[in-house]
Amino acid sequence: MIQILDWDSQFFNRRIGRITQNFLDEPSLVAINHSIEENQLECIYFLAKPDNDRTIQLAEHENFHLVDLRITLQISQLHSLEIPEPNIPIDYASEEDIPALRLIAAENHTLSRFFTDTHFPRQKCRELYAIWVEKAVRDPNTRVFTWRAGGEACAYVTAKICPEGYGEIDLVGIAPQYQGRGLGPQLIVHALRYFQQQKIDRVTTVTQGRNAHALKLYEKCGFSIASIELWYHKWFFYQEER
Repeated sequence: MIQILDWDSQFFNRRIGRITQNFLDEPSLVAINHSIEENQLECIYFLAKPDNDRTIQLAEHENFHLVDLRITLQISQLHSLEIPEPNIPIDYASEEDIPALRLIAAENHTLSRFFTDTHFPRQKCRELYAIWVEKAVRDPNTRVFTWRAGGEACAYVTAKICPEGYGEIDLVGIAPQYQGRGLGPQLIVHALRYFQQQKIDRVTTVTQGRNAHALKLYEKCGFSIASIELWYHKWFFYQEER
Protein backbone atom coordinates (compact mmCIF):
# COMPACT_ATOMS: atom_id res chain seq x y z
CA MET A 1 0.00 0.00 0.00
CA ILE A 2 2.88 2.37 0.88
CA GLN A 3 6.33 2.07 -0.70
CA ILE A 4 9.14 3.79 1.19
CA LEU A 5 11.24 5.80 -1.28
CA ASP A 6 14.77 5.53 0.06
CA TRP A 7 16.44 7.61 -2.65
CA ASP A 8 13.94 10.48 -2.41
CA SER A 9 14.09 10.37 1.39
CA GLN A 10 17.86 10.61 1.48
CA PHE A 11 18.07 13.24 -1.27
CA PHE A 12 15.45 15.61 0.19
CA ASN A 13 16.24 14.74 3.83
CA ARG A 14 12.59 13.86 4.47
CA ARG A 15 10.89 10.53 5.12
CA ILE A 16 9.02 10.04 1.82
CA GLY A 17 6.75 7.26 0.60
CA ARG A 18 4.37 6.56 -2.27
CA ILE A 19 0.92 5.03 -2.39
CA THR A 20 1.26 2.07 -4.73
CA GLN A 21 -2.35 1.95 -5.96
CA ASN A 22 -4.08 4.54 -8.16
CA PHE A 23 -7.35 4.79 -6.22
CA LEU A 24 -8.52 5.59 -2.71
CA ASP A 25 -11.39 4.19 -0.67
CA GLU A 26 -12.20 4.15 3.04
CA PRO A 27 -10.59 0.78 3.86
CA SER A 28 -7.38 1.57 1.98
CA LEU A 29 -7.13 4.97 3.70
CA VAL A 30 -7.12 3.23 7.09
CA ALA A 31 -4.19 1.04 5.99
CA ILE A 32 -2.38 3.98 4.38
CA ASN A 33 -2.69 6.18 7.47
CA HIS A 34 -1.49 3.33 9.68
CA SER A 35 1.58 2.86 7.48
CA ILE A 36 2.28 6.60 7.51
CA GLU A 37 2.27 6.66 11.32
CA GLU A 38 4.23 3.44 11.63
CA ASN A 39 6.98 4.71 9.31
CA GLN A 40 6.85 8.33 10.54
CA LEU A 41 6.56 9.60 6.99
CA GLU A 42 6.74 13.32 6.29
CA CYS A 43 5.49 13.23 2.70
CA ILE A 44 3.68 10.78 0.43
CA TYR A 45 3.17 10.83 -3.32
CA PHE A 46 -0.04 9.59 -4.89
CA LEU A 47 -0.63 9.10 -8.63
CA ALA A 48 -4.36 8.89 -9.33
CA LYS A 49 -6.49 8.20 -12.36
CA PRO A 50 -8.70 11.21 -13.11
CA ASP A 51 -11.86 9.22 -13.87
CA ASN A 52 -12.54 8.00 -10.32
CA ASP A 53 -14.66 10.67 -8.65
CA ARG A 54 -14.59 8.99 -5.24
CA THR A 55 -10.79 8.90 -5.25
CA ILE A 56 -10.59 12.63 -6.02
CA GLN A 57 -13.17 13.45 -3.33
CA LEU A 58 -11.26 11.45 -0.72
CA ALA A 59 -7.92 12.92 -1.77
CA GLU A 60 -9.30 16.44 -1.33
CA HIS A 61 -10.96 15.53 1.98
CA GLU A 62 -7.68 14.05 3.26
CA ASN A 63 -5.76 17.23 2.34
CA PHE A 64 -3.77 15.84 -0.55
CA HIS A 65 -2.44 18.66 -2.71
CA LEU A 66 -2.68 18.40 -6.50
CA VAL A 67 0.80 19.27 -7.80
CA ASP A 68 0.85 18.06 -11.39
CA LEU A 69 -1.01 16.57 -14.33
CA ARG A 70 1.15 13.68 -15.55
CA ILE A 71 0.64 13.39 -19.30
CA THR A 72 2.05 10.34 -21.05
CA LEU A 73 2.51 10.58 -24.81
CA GLN A 74 3.54 7.84 -27.17
CA ILE A 75 4.25 6.74 -30.71
CA SER A 76 3.02 3.18 -31.10
CA GLN A 77 4.16 2.27 -34.65
CA LEU A 78 7.49 3.96 -35.11
CA HIS A 79 8.46 1.65 -37.98
CA SER A 80 5.71 3.15 -40.14
CA LEU A 81 7.00 6.73 -39.85
CA GLU A 82 9.38 8.42 -42.24
CA ILE A 83 11.66 10.37 -39.96
CA PRO A 84 13.82 13.05 -41.60
CA GLU A 85 17.44 13.52 -40.73
CA PRO A 86 18.14 16.43 -38.38
CA ASN A 87 19.60 19.43 -40.15
CA ILE A 88 22.03 20.14 -37.30
CA PRO A 89 25.01 18.02 -36.12
CA ILE A 90 24.06 15.91 -33.09
CA ASP A 91 26.54 13.64 -31.30
CA TYR A 92 26.71 11.25 -28.38
CA ALA A 93 27.31 12.95 -25.06
CA SER A 94 30.44 11.91 -23.19
CA GLU A 95 31.76 12.15 -19.65
CA GLU A 96 33.41 15.44 -20.60
CA ASP A 97 29.98 16.90 -21.39
CA ILE A 98 28.52 16.18 -17.94
CA PRO A 99 29.31 19.54 -16.28
CA ALA A 100 27.64 21.48 -19.12
CA LEU A 101 24.68 19.10 -19.23
CA ARG A 102 24.16 19.40 -15.49
CA LEU A 103 23.97 23.19 -15.76
CA ILE A 104 21.38 22.97 -18.54
CA ALA A 105 19.29 20.39 -16.67
CA ALA A 106 19.26 22.47 -13.49
CA GLU A 107 17.52 25.33 -15.34
CA ASN A 108 15.27 23.45 -17.79
CA HIS A 109 12.80 21.46 -15.71
CA THR A 110 11.20 24.02 -13.40
CA LEU A 111 7.64 23.02 -14.32
CA SER A 112 7.95 19.68 -12.55
CA ARG A 113 5.85 18.62 -9.57
CA PHE A 114 8.82 19.11 -7.26
CA PHE A 115 9.04 22.79 -8.16
CA THR A 116 5.27 23.13 -7.76
CA ASP A 117 5.49 21.77 -4.20
CA THR A 118 7.21 24.57 -2.29
CA HIS A 119 8.07 22.24 0.61
CA PHE A 120 10.99 21.07 -1.53
CA PRO A 121 13.96 23.48 -1.58
CA ARG A 122 14.40 25.05 -5.02
CA GLN A 123 18.10 24.24 -5.22
CA LYS A 124 17.48 20.58 -4.43
CA CYS A 125 14.87 20.44 -7.20
CA ARG A 126 17.43 21.79 -9.65
CA GLU A 127 20.05 19.34 -8.43
CA LEU A 128 17.61 16.45 -8.93
CA TYR A 129 17.58 17.00 -12.70
CA ALA A 130 21.32 17.63 -12.85
CA ILE A 131 21.84 14.22 -11.23
CA TRP A 132 19.26 12.67 -13.59
CA VAL A 133 21.07 13.74 -16.77
CA GLU A 134 24.45 12.75 -15.32
CA LYS A 135 23.15 9.25 -14.56
CA ALA A 136 21.68 9.05 -18.07
CA VAL A 137 25.11 9.67 -19.62
CA ARG A 138 26.51 6.77 -17.58
CA ASP A 139 23.55 4.39 -18.03
CA PRO A 140 24.38 1.61 -20.54
CA ASN A 141 20.72 1.42 -21.59
CA THR A 142 20.46 5.15 -22.32
CA ARG A 143 21.94 7.31 -25.04
CA VAL A 144 22.25 11.04 -24.45
CA PHE A 145 22.50 13.00 -27.69
CA THR A 146 23.82 16.54 -27.64
CA TRP A 147 24.16 19.56 -29.88
CA ARG A 148 27.29 21.60 -29.39
CA ALA A 149 28.19 25.22 -30.00
CA GLY A 150 31.82 26.25 -29.83
CA GLY A 151 32.71 22.73 -28.75
CA GLU A 152 30.46 22.83 -25.66
CA ALA A 153 27.27 20.84 -25.12
CA CYS A 154 24.35 23.30 -25.33
CA ALA A 155 21.32 21.01 -25.79
CA TYR A 156 20.49 17.36 -25.14
CA VAL A 157 17.89 14.60 -25.37
CA THR A 158 17.92 11.27 -23.51
CA ALA A 159 16.87 8.08 -25.29
CA LYS A 160 16.42 5.03 -23.07
CA ILE A 161 15.61 1.46 -24.09
CA CYS A 162 13.54 -0.04 -21.28
CA PRO A 163 13.75 -3.73 -20.25
CA GLU A 164 10.19 -4.23 -21.55
CA GLY A 165 11.39 -3.40 -25.06
CA TYR A 166 10.03 0.09 -25.62
CA GLY A 167 11.84 3.39 -25.92
CA GLU A 168 11.57 6.32 -23.55
CA ILE A 169 12.54 9.98 -23.87
CA ASP A 170 12.97 11.27 -20.33
CA LEU A 171 14.63 14.66 -20.69
CA VAL A 172 15.09 17.35 -23.31
CA GLY A 173 17.13 20.40 -22.33
CA ILE A 174 18.41 23.47 -24.14
CA ALA A 175 20.71 26.16 -22.76
CA PRO A 176 18.72 29.39 -22.26
CA GLN A 177 20.64 31.39 -24.88
CA TYR A 178 19.79 28.81 -27.58
CA GLN A 179 16.10 28.35 -26.83
CA GLY A 180 13.59 29.41 -29.46
CA ARG A 181 15.78 28.27 -32.36
CA GLY A 182 13.96 25.05 -33.21
CA LEU A 183 16.47 22.75 -31.55
CA GLY A 184 13.83 20.76 -29.64
CA PRO A 185 12.25 19.05 -32.67
CA GLN A 186 15.70 18.30 -34.10
CA LEU A 187 16.79 16.56 -30.91
CA ILE A 188 13.60 14.51 -30.67
CA VAL A 189 13.81 13.51 -34.33
CA HIS A 190 17.35 12.29 -33.74
CA ALA A 191 16.20 10.20 -30.76
CA LEU A 192 13.38 8.70 -32.83
CA ARG A 193 15.80 7.78 -35.61
CA TYR A 194 17.97 6.04 -33.02
CA PHE A 195 15.00 4.05 -31.71
CA GLN A 196 14.00 3.14 -35.24
CA GLN A 197 17.52 1.85 -35.95
CA GLN A 198 17.28 -0.25 -32.77
CA LYS A 199 13.99 -1.81 -34.02
CA ILE A 200 12.01 -0.15 -31.24
CA ASP A 201 8.40 0.31 -32.30
CA ARG A 202 6.88 2.08 -29.29
CA VAL A 203 8.30 5.21 -27.73
CA THR A 204 6.86 7.06 -24.73
CA THR A 205 7.54 10.31 -22.93
CA VAL A 206 6.01 12.11 -19.97
CA THR A 207 5.42 15.82 -19.51
CA GLN A 208 3.44 18.17 -17.28
CA GLY A 209 -0.04 19.45 -17.97
CA ARG A 210 1.15 23.03 -17.46
CA ASN A 211 3.93 22.60 -20.04
CA ALA A 212 2.00 23.57 -23.16
CA HIS A 213 5.23 24.10 -25.09
CA ALA A 214 6.39 20.51 -24.50
CA LEU A 215 2.98 19.12 -25.43
CA LYS A 216 3.01 20.99 -28.74
CA LEU A 217 6.60 19.92 -29.36
CA TYR A 218 5.91 16.22 -28.91
CA GLU A 219 2.68 16.30 -30.91
CA LYS A 220 4.57 18.03 -33.72
CA CYS A 221 7.02 15.11 -33.68
CA GLY A 222 4.25 12.49 -34.03
CA PHE A 223 3.38 11.69 -30.41
CA SER A 224 -0.20 11.48 -29.19
CA ILE A 225 -1.59 11.51 -25.65
CA ALA A 226 -1.87 8.01 -24.17
CA SER A 227 -2.98 8.88 -20.62
CA ILE A 228 -3.51 11.68 -18.13
CA GLU A 229 -2.98 11.10 -14.41
CA LEU A 230 -3.03 13.28 -11.30
CA TRP A 231 -0.01 13.69 -9.04
CA TYR A 232 -0.84 14.49 -5.41
CA HIS A 233 1.49 15.16 -2.50
CA LYS A 234 0.55 15.12 1.18
CA TRP A 235 2.78 16.28 4.02
CA PHE A 236 2.93 15.18 7.67
CA PHE A 237 5.09 16.19 10.63
CA TYR A 238 6.35 19.01 8.45
CA GLN A 239 9.19 21.09 9.90
CA GLU A 240 10.87 24.13 8.45
CA GLU A 241 13.83 23.41 6.21
CA ARG A 242 16.66 21.81 8.15
